[in-house]
Amino acid sequence: MAKKISVLQGGSIYFFYRPKIESDPKEVQRFFFVLQPQNQPKYQLLIVGKKQLPPTEKNNYFLFLEAIKNKKEELLSALSEKQYSTKIRGERTLPVSHCLGAGKYLLVVHNDHTHFIYQLTNPSQVREIQKEFNLQKEDDYLISIKNPQAATSPGVGLTEKQKVKFPPSLQNKFTNYSFIPLTTSEFLDYEGVELLLISKGKESLVDRENEVESCLKKIHPDNLLDEFAKISSPEALTPIKEK
Repeated sequence: MAKKISVLQGGSIYFFYRPKIESDPKEVQRFFFVLQPQNQPKYQLLIVGKKQLPPTEKNNYFLFLEAIKNKKEELLSALSEKQYSTKIRGERTLPVSHCLGAGKYLLVVHNDHTHFIYQLTNPSQVREIQKEFNLQKEDDYLISIKNPQAATSPGVGLTEKQKVKFPPSLQNKFTNYSFIPLTTSEFLDYEGVELLLISKGKESLVDRENEVESCLKKIHPDNLLDEFAKISSPEALTPIKEK
């Protein structure tokens, strides 16, 4: 009998990058992904600090939730070309964000940690442009939340003004820890949340299913593939970057 897993959240995921200048798309200004929880009218935009996903085991990257958009039009506006001014160069243009891929994601609780798992549904094959950002057809990471009240080294992470201020019901979950697993999706309802994405390996999701199910068998009966099947296919926000 299949073992059910404890899913915090599932939905559509979109990966983007914004080049610094359109004439040189390899000069990346930022890399980020957008979560659209199933049956919820919101888009959560998370910036990845090192401008790519963690490439191998034992790597971990910081990310933060920059914005929550409640309408598709608001998200598309955030992805669009931007104009800004500089003292030396005057008016400048920040190119439009390019979509690298779209798919489905799950946040899965497992004992004392939480998995962030995604599957790309578009493009059907991972090309060189996706590989440059360490995007796979499917992947599995551990994900933790940073305590906004924990001390950090100067220049590391968000400024005090940018950091989230959780209500006591969430802040108290940290007790004295600097990081805790993402145990409730309520943490993702606040802009300024800092997270840690930790590599777990690059095995196929189908190959990993028995391992993950065995790992999760003490939680609930079901399986990952059934949970992904419950998620609607992602809508087409913008064209997928081919090269």
